[in-house]
Amino acid sequence: MASELPLTGKPAEERTPRPGPSRDVRAPSSLRGSARPILRRMISVAALVAIDLTALVFALLIALVIKQSVRAGGADLGAAWTLEKDKFLNISSLTLILVFARFGLYAHRETRPGAARILSGVTATALILVGFAVLTGVRFDTYYLFYSSWFFMCLLTLTLRGSYESITALALDRAHFQRRALLVGEPELAEPIAAALTANQHPRRGVAYRVVAVHPPASDLLSENPSPEGLALRDALASQTIDEVIVTGGLATAQSLRDLLLLCRRDGIPVRLAPTTAELVSYSLRPSATPGLPLFELRSPTLGWAQFQVKRAFDLVVGSLLLLLAAPIIGLAAVAIWLEDRGPAFYRAPRIGLNRHAFTCLKLRTMRVGADAEQADLEAENQAGGPLFKIRDDPRVTRTGPFLRRFSIDELPQLWNVLRGEMSLVGPRPLPERDFDQMDEVAKRRYVVLPGLTGLWQVSGRSDLSGDELVRLDMQYIEGWSLWSDIVILARTIPVVLFGKGAY
Repeated sequence: MASELPLTGKPAEERTPRPGPSRDVRAPSSLRGSARPILRRMISVAALVAIDLTALVFALLIALVIKQSVRAGGADLGAAWTLEKDKFLNISSLTLILVFARFGLYAHRETRPGAARILSGVTATALILVGFAVLTGVRFDTYYLFYSSWFFMCLLTLTLRGSYESITALALDRAHFQRRALLVGEPELAEPIAAALTANQHPRRGVAYRVVAVHPPASDLLSENPSPEGLALRDALASQTIDEVIVTGGLATAQSLRDLLLLCRRDGIPVRLAPTTAELVSYSLRPSATPGLPLFELRSPTLGWAQFQVKRAFDLVVGSLLLLLAAPIIGLAAVAIWLEDRGPAFYRAPRIGLNRHAFTCLKLRTMRVGADAEQADLEAENQAGGPLFKIRDDPRVTRTGPFLRRFSIDELPQLWNVLRGEMSLVGPRPLPERDFDQMDEVAKRRYVVLPGLTGLWQVSGRSDLSGDELVRLDMQYIEGWSLWSDIVILARTIPVVLFGKGAY
């Protein structure tokens, strides 16, 4: 039977019923109920276009103001603006919108790219306009207007778009606007995904999810005498206000999936597939151009040679600078640790790294000497999910330990591991051998890159996340790696460390 979760939104008696499979529906619900999402989408795109054009106009205007201010006896600003507007504003506006659309900057909120793609879009627009000016013979005595307006366009677009995302996210959050999802799949697959959808949501990345129910798959949805599972799922689709259906893992048969898609399409309910952790971390699907038949290539997530070299160069440059800045902090912390119990200040922890090779991870000691030998006696108190071992109030932690852990000061010596090439600034966290041994083979595929000082797991919840979430986030990071993503994660690490979220 269905695993019912607390329903959200309107009470059951206030919900708008959906036509059941046995009713005569004169027009698809997808046609009747699609006006509101389309209207919201049009308003969102119009707002983004208005923001971009506003940034363009003000970028040109600021560039002209600076140009006129540095010229002795400069021309009238109004006349200069009129001239530049007539030459460039129309073509600039059209080019900007087309380039931004091509770069996906008017996509849905959840998939809209961030700052790196915005900067790339502005740069591409500026280069196209320079080429257009040269080819059409537009007369100008300096390239100043192009590079100065490019700079102010980047600054204004990032500021205005960032403000728009923050304000709309806050408005959605205050309005308790949620996407109600019905999960279809076996409970052992569906319930972890339901927990992940509702527990780890970033307010700036879109509308929050609310899982209204979890139902097992049924192969007789369109039967006149369905099974209890089929009847429960059919009634849920017909009677509840559902924004989308999420299929978790594979269904029992192709027929059950076809029936589910038929019912959802008729009622205008989008269907999405949520792969299991094993499916997600094993391989990624890439479309493959094959004549006559659409095929997908299965690729194992990893970094190419060029990507690895770029990442390594970044680690050496930034890691060296960070180690110089952190050296006084490490020194003071080491003295405090030694004064407490006259024990060693540093702890050399065996960890599993690239390609599953063990290495010595350097940390500041936050537990009493000999704490490793006591872990077996504390296994029953483990509070982490999966193979991880975490205790919120670990009795082995010293008096200075909580402070060092809260602000991640104990991790700073690992910058030396970064310079040695055993770790990276950003990547999956290196786990103890005990945790590694309890992982399955699929989860161990996170070791295809260097372990990191920080990572997507750390900025998404740290110790508050389960082992399955750790693996999912690590493989998500590897699959979508870019130098910009490393920079963003490093920047997001700062507030996480300062506020000590999820640290124990």
